[in-house]
Amino acid sequence: MTVQRNFGLTHSHMKNYLTVTSLVTSVLLAGCASINTAHTPPDGSAEKNAILQATQRALARQGRKALVLVVPYLKVHDGWAWIQVNPQSAGGKQHYESQSGLLQEKATNNWTLLEWMPAEEGTDYTKYFKNLKANYPSAPGDIFPQ
Repeated sequence: MTVQRNFGLTHSHMKNYLTVTSLVTSVLLAGCASINTAHTPPDGSAEKNAILQATQRALARQGRKALVLVVPYLKVHDGWAWIQVNPQSAGGKQHYESQSGLLQEKATNNWTLLEWMPAEEGTDYTKYFKNLKANYPSAPGDIFPQ
């Protein structure tokens, strides 16, 4: 009751104050938690656009240019990203083999694709991810598909 008396708050004002304080605290804590976990950047964000540009460059080096990338999976954490793309022609008539790969941010919004995941039939993906994590030990495990 001391706070109510010192600040002249009625019971309903005090209730509103506590509700707003709880809400603000929850939002701040949720924001802090999301910084330390994998996230999917929103469509149109500078981060997602930079990752897609790096992926487009890697595909262009394979001779695959002017593609639209459908992104069913993208997780980013601490300058590392795992992406899966389903490339298709600009008109959407031709669809190409899905590809997944590991990217690293070299500078702010300057990403490089480090390697593509093998797509050959019979690939032991458990072994692949174990080796990938050994080769890139600083890549956070929560970016990889489970």
